[in-house]
Amino acid sequence: MTKARVGLCVDVGHIARACVEVVAALAEAGGRVLDMHIKDLKDLRVRDGQCIVGEGAMPVPEIFAQLLKMKYAGYVNLEYEIDEKNPLPGMKQPFAYMRGVLAGMK
Repeated sequence: MTKARVGLCVDVGHIARACVEVVAALAEAGGRVLDMHIKDLKDLRVRDGQCIVGEGAMPVPEIFAQLLKMKYAGYVNLEYEIDEKNPLPGMKQPFAYMRGVLAGMK
């Protein structure tokens, strides 16, 4: 079997807004996923509906379950554009939520 030569940087927001089911897209991409951007959206079809990860419609636990199933070893980078002038305070809650999701999967 030949090793895949083209990798992907998956952005769950773009996938969702393209009306593609995020978990299925990750499963299909498989080992080609080299990097990932995560955000949450109140409505998966609306570009400007970003909210804190865990408070929207993005299937975050299912996304992490799929990444674990794929043995994904790359990064999951938080895209946080809610408060561009002072993002750090607002980033704490998404990281805590995602760590909790992962801890619950052990």
